Amino acid sequence: PMVTRALAEGKVVLGFGERKTPAAFVNACSKFLFLDEEKEKTKTTVKPKNIKSDTRLINLLRQAIEATEDEEGWAALGPVGSNISNKTSFDTRNYGFKNLSSLFKAIDLFELKRGPNNSFLVKNVRNK
Repeated sequence: PMVTRALAEGKVVLGFGERKTPAAFVNACSKFLFLDEEKEKTKTTVKPKNIKSDTRLINLLRQAIEATEDEEGWAALGPVGSNISNKTSFDTRNYGFKNLSSLFKAIDLFELKRGPNNSFLVKNVRNK
């Protein structure tokens, strides 16, 4: 309703709520932040084992890499993040990570290395 109308008008919709917020609303927002996360100073990091079992997250990351990768399978982290943001409301902090590079480092399904200008490049391990 209101979110859909605002998006149709080209506006950015920021959503805030608890984990129990309906998925339809979370997905409709341009960006959604969960307010019931623990405070920054007491924040606990999600274990990589739990993240690896999140097939929706892994598929989202893989699709973003595939959409932006070069001939050798490497993708710059900036365009990967932009690709993800264009598709869904995604925030690495919802998974307990400060940024996208630390999320990729925690998942051994991806390879991460420094590229030109000290930027990060990421590759899907199964494309090695």
